[in-house]
Amino acid sequence: MKKRKGASIPKALRQQSASYSTPTVVRRAREFPVVECWISADWKEDAPGLVEIIVARQQPDNMICFGVYLVDKLCLGLKNTFARANYTPERYQREAQHIFRDRKSQTCSPELAYQMIYEAIDYAAKFGFAPQKDFELTQYMLAPRGEYHASYKLKFGQKNGKPLYISGPHDNVPAILAQLEKTAGKGNYDVLIMGPPDLY
Repeated sequence: MKKRKGASIPKALRQQSASYSTPTVVRRAREFPVVECWISADWKEDAPGLVEIIVARQQPDNMICFGVYLVDKLCLGLKNTFARANYTPERYQREAQHIFRDRKSQTCSPELAYQMIYEAIDYAAKFGFAPQKDFELTQYMLAPRGEYHASYKLKFGQKNGKPLYISGPHDNVPAILAQLEKTAGKGNYDVLIMGPPDLY
C-alpha cells in the first residue's frame, strides 16, 4: 500500500510531544492531513453488503493514526469501528494489510469513505439503529458532515431501500428483529440467519 502525499504539517504541531494517548490524538485528527483511504473492492456490489474502510492521517510527529469502519449497507449501518494512533508507517501498513487479509481492497478518495459511512448511518437510523458506540471517537477521523463533496450515488438496502438483515454471531438477533418489526413493519424487511464464522 503506497503512502499518499498529504498537506504539510505546521511546524508548531510537529514540535508537540508524541506521548499523547490514542483518544487525545484521534480527537484532534481533523487537524492532520489524510495519508490514504482504503475500501473493500466490492463496495459497489449488493452482496455481501459489508464494506470495510480505513481512513489514515499523519500525526504531527509523522506517526499514523487511523480509523477502521465496518459498514453494513443492507441494514445496520456502521456495525463496528475502532481507531488507533501512534503507529509507525511500517506498523500501520502491516495492520492495514491484516485488516484486508480476507478481502480485496482498493484505494479510494476520502470523500467516498466519508459519504459511505455517513449515509450508511443515516440509512440505518430510519430503522432505529445507531452507529456502534466507538463512533463517538472514530468520527474525528472523518471530515465533519457538510464539509466534503458528496458526489457518489450510493445504494443502501435492497430494491426500493428495503432492509435485509444478515445475522452475525455477536448480534442480539431477537432485539434487532423486534426493532425492524417496529420500524420497518411486517413484510417490509428480509432476514437471513447465518452461522459463524463470518465478517461480523
